[in-house]
Amino acid sequence: MALPCLLWVWLLVPGIQGVKDGDMLLGNGAAANEGRVEIFYGGQWGTVCDNLWDLTDASVVCRALGFENATEALRGAAFGPGTGPVMLDEVECTGSEPSLADCRSLGWLKSNCRHKQDASVVCSNETRSSHTLDLSEELSFALGQVFDNQRDCDLFIHVVGQGPEELDLCAHTLILTANPEAQALSGAPGSNVTMSVDSECMPVVRDFIRYFYSRRIEVSLQSVKCFHQLASAYGAQQLQAYCGRLFATLLPQDPSFRAPLDLYAYALATGDVLLEELCVQFLAWNFEALTQVEDWLSVPTTLLQVLLPRTELTVSSELALLQALDMWSRGTGASHGEVEDLVQHVRFPMMLPEDLFELQFNLSLYRAHEALFQKKIMQALEFHTVPFPLLAQYRGLNLTEDAYVPRMYTSATWSAMVTRDSRNRRNQGLWYGSRSQFAFPYTPEPYGGRYGPYQSFQTPQHPSFLFRTKQMSWTLLYLPTMQSCWNYGLSCTSGELPVLGLTQSGYQDPTIGYENKALILCEGRFVADVTDFEGLKAMIPSAAATNSSRRASTFPCTSGAFSGFRVTIRPFYLTNTTSLD
Repeated sequence: MALPCLLWVWLLVPGIQGVKDGDMLLGNGAAANEGRVEIFYGGQWGTVCDNLWDLTDASVVCRALGFENATEALRGAAFGPGTGPVMLDEVECTGSEPSLADCRSLGWLKSNCRHKQDASVVCSNETRSSHTLDLSEELSFALGQVFDNQRDCDLFIHVVGQGPEELDLCAHTLILTANPEAQALSGAPGSNVTMSVDSECMPVVRDFIRYFYSRRIEVSLQSVKCFHQLASAYGAQQLQAYCGRLFATLLPQDPSFRAPLDLYAYALATGDVLLEELCVQFLAWNFEALTQVEDWLSVPTTLLQVLLPRTELTVSSELALLQALDMWSRGTGASHGEVEDLVQHVRFPMMLPEDLFELQFNLSLYRAHEALFQKKIMQALEFHTVPFPLLAQYRGLNLTEDAYVPRMYTSATWSAMVTRDSRNRRNQGLWYGSRSQFAFPYTPEPYGGRYGPYQSFQTPQHPSFLFRTKQMSWTLLYLPTMQSCWNYGLSCTSGELPVLGLTQSGYQDPTIGYENKALILCEGRFVADVTDFEGLKAMIPSAAATNSSRRASTFPCTSGAFSGFRVTIRPFYLTNTTSLD
């Protein structure tokens, strides 16, 4: 009887008898020629994400279902959100494929889309009355050739650098006036135009003017600053905006940090506030790596005055930061007042008492600023030895001040790391070296490679020495699937995945809270983003800017995938706790 029963069950399951992978249907439409695109794979129906969805893709669906073509390619779940998995994403068809399964895409079940992005179509049996031959792509090349030939011109451009460099080019008024971005150069026929540019930008001027012809330009790490500068000066707004977006991609490409430092100086000189903040953000998140390259000694005082007050500063420990500042002061010859101002931003309470004691023997800064160091060390020792209620009651300390707030410390005391790798190799070192490691050039141990998708570790409950024997146990998790969330007792939605999880165990002191951070690591070289742990989870951004609903990483990871994820545990006193009463 078992076999007939199974046969009846199979016959009663709707929608899968005789269906094969790649078959499609339209769902939830008011008529047979419209609806949400659904495609069959692996024994179930699912939807298609609308990233890159266009009329060519829609026509493949319509012709497969017996229609002549598609009249509309709709996005945003126009016929309502579907159910089941999102089968395909970033579909790109040529128009001749028998199914979306044969088109280029990310592959089966490799989408982070939610059903609010389900693709839909409207099909028709009407045929087009006309057809288009489009050779417009050849126009860009042809116009570029017109400029390269430098013949039959009616506009003459004289380019002057800051030194003896000069360059003479000719152009065509008719072509320049047709481009809104070139209006600053499109003078009357027969006229002369003079361009004054920085000497370092002379090599790219020809490419800049050629861009007004071909409307195409290649921008590199070496040229982006000059193109941005020329575009800003001559009103090429689209090129200016494009270069502005590229800065975030290009900043991490120079492991020597020369490019970020130069761009920061350029942002200050031009008053570009957005670029200035972008550079500061990158340097703050990658501060420890900055301190270990040769150009650390060329970091200007003004930049350190911006960086050191930041809490979102990535460094192995506060002691490592102070040691790096000591090296910088000896290598740059900064004035006594400048160095003392920077020392004010060092968070002495975040250092252990034994480290504070050794400063007088191991740090040249101590001898040059002894009175300031003694004051700061006394403040730190009170923090380490006086219970919290007494500090608040008798000293009137504002424990929300920066000095009492941890930065993003990556040493083993406060940090752990996971990767997407299924292997789990614990307790085999961390990315940042010991506090005495300041060798040039900087060659960090790669992020990843030694870690797996979960990591159990312990930290002190609080930076105060009073908690030196009280440990908190943590587990950092990389959770790529719903099942992995369930395995660790976490509640996740499909739209959150993959996500980071952080669980804790042990006695929770009512006077202590945590603001933990997740460092998103790329290519084993740099921190691409920082996210907060809200509750037990931290969202992982998209590695690059896409049409995904997931927020893009601040600094794109051009490899397409992050190499690892590091948590930094950040305890602080709850100053409004009732335990003080």
